[in-house]
Amino acid sequence: MNTLTSIVNSGSLYEQLITQVIAVESQPKLKLRTEQTDQTVYKGVLSDFSSRVSSLNSLLEKLQDPFRSPFSARAANVPEDVGFSALAAENAKPGEHEIQVRQLARADARFSKQITAADNTLLDVFVDPGDPGDPTADPPILPTFSSIGERSFTLNIAQPEGDPVEIDVSYTPEDTATNDDILRGVADAITAAMDAARADGLLAEGTGASASVVRETSDSSRLSLRSLATGYGNRISFSDTDGLLAELELDVTSVRSGSGGGAIYAVGSGPEDSDLSAAFTLDGLDIYRDTNTIEDALDGITFTLDSVMDEPELLTIGADTKGMRAEVDAFIETYNELMSFIGTRSTVNAETGERGAFASDTALRGLRFGLRNDLSREIADNSTFSRLADLGIETERDGTLKLTDVSQLDAALAATPDAVGALFSSEDGLGARLTARFDALLGSDGTIEQRKKTADARIDQIEAQIERWDTRLARREQTLRDQFAQLEALTTQAQSQQASLASLFFF
Repeated sequence: MNTLTSIVNSGSLYEQLITQVIAVESQPKLKLRTEQTDQTVYKGVLSDFSSRVSSLNSLLEKLQDPFRSPFSARAANVPEDVGFSALAAENAKPGEHEIQVRQLARADARFSKQITAADNTLLDVFVDPGDPGDPTADPPILPTFSSIGERSFTLNIAQPEGDPVEIDVSYTPEDTATNDDILRGVADAITAAMDAARADGLLAEGTGASASVVRETSDSSRLSLRSLATGYGNRISFSDTDGLLAELELDVTSVRSGSGGGAIYAVGSGPEDSDLSAAFTLDGLDIYRDTNTIEDALDGITFTLDSVMDEPELLTIGADTKGMRAEVDAFIETYNELMSFIGTRSTVNAETGERGAFASDTALRGLRFGLRNDLSREIADNSTFSRLADLGIETERDGTLKLTDVSQLDAALAATPDAVGALFSSEDGLGARLTARFDALLGSDGTIEQRKKTADARIDQIEAQIERWDTRLARREQTLRDQFAQLEALTTQAQSQQASLASLFFF
């Protein structure tokens, strides 16, 4: 057994006693820290809850949005592996149409004639002949020598709106230039002129032309010129005042052959006989367009032509049941996530006594029953469907929803999609009911935000209490140490007196 003297003489033992006393007296502080942690966890649960409520609320707002009109969507159904695809807008009219793609749109492309790269025969186009002069004239006219001069031409670039843009191109070769040098120089001059026109804002996006040199064999070259836009309306046309393009045979509109220059695809005299424009048949009508994406042939339908077809195929336009079904499925899934979230956090574990974050919050715990009631009450202003059950959607015992009859929902979406939409978007519909309830939860003055503010206030209050406990425990620890110091001094004094008395009796 430890005596008072042994305790005083053992500083480490006394330290243990102080630690134990402080640990016992710190219990209220530890309880406060636990409560503070619980409040922080509760805030996190509230944030998660707010996110789930917001997700469902946003989804319901979309279902009610008259401009989005999810239950008025149309779908364009096309057989697999055909030469076109189609997208339907809301204004597309239900029906069937026969489509056959006969030709895809192409860009106008030209090649110059084949030219021996190392020769300099093209220099002749740039020679300005000299003047022999006239020594008999008064005053005499002196002769001049031939020289290399500038040659110019104009490319006409069609625009989506307005008149074509005239791109002036000029080029002067060196007097030692080879044919290959000249072709590269002309290509560079075209590129520079296009870049300048774009910088000046003269060319719309996707228009213009590109130029390059193609070496068909190791010793020959061709100039390649290609429009950046497809169709007869975007063909390249020229103004060749100096004859350079004619010499190169670059302005030939017929299809080139052999070593000659000309078009890769026949330009023709109009969309009907041109190899450049897209051509397809719509219900027996021949239609031509400059691109393979066509938005103006059939109201509400955007066609994309992919390949030429041997036979017409059927395009069917109707309600977008797949898209509408996805909207309903998303509602069921998001609603169930919210209901399950509330349910798991509103219970008390019978065995452990552990309480969910909402177990003591009657308002949030009661939200499940309010939502369930909103979905079960009959909708008075929808004569076709008055409950979700009319669509094959049932409420489970835990309040979640389950699609028990897929065919019933699909049939309703196909036959009366507007009536299905009214179940969510009418004045007394599910959307209006649930969003009205969520309005009280969300926002800066909503229940969730108020709960967070209350939790923040309690966390701050607990922190202040913990700080006071820290101060109190520090003073208590110092008091215990002071008492130890006093006891140690008294013990030392008593031991000294005991030694003095013993010296009187023992010699």
